[in-house]
Amino acid sequence: MKNIRYTFLILILALNCAFAEPSGRPTLPAPNLPVLALNCAFEAPASSTSLDEINAKWISSIEAGDTNELMALYAENAVVFPPSSEILEGVTAIDAYFRDLKNAGFNKYSIANVDLQANGTTAYATALWEAVRIDVDGNKIKLGGNITNVMERQDDGNWKIKFQSWN
Repeated sequence: MKNIRYTFLILILALNCAFAEPSGRPTLPAPNLPVLALNCAFEAPASSTSLDEINAKWISSIEAGDTNELMALYAENAVVFPPSSEILEGVTAIDAYFRDLKNAGFNKYSIANVDLQANGTTAYATALWEAVRIDVDGNKIKLGGNITNVMERQDDGNWKIKFQSWN
């Protein structure tokens, strides 16, 4: 009977590995059970941009005014729906928009994740954002709202923002 349980456990772990999403990792059994190390060949390359890093890189690049690094987070055909603005299509339009924000005094941002779900090569993230603008008189103006990103895994394993909307 004990061998049947172990065989069943190994089968479940193997199926978990075989049908895992590309970003998924098999769940290990409880600590007091024997562990079978399975090497799932679905892991993204170590150099890929993880979903957890995108917000941090987005904030650091926009605060530094480094639009080259910022645009590296967006897919070439990305679409952005900013508040009170026209729809931005492609990295050229998105880059110009963020340069204009920086020139208008927006220089401090924060993002707090609310939810993040990945399904195959698509991920959905919702968050709360806050931005601080310094006007010409030196006054701080705080703005905030919701942001939604739809990200797409690229052929090299990196995640890039495909659609972005905030209000």
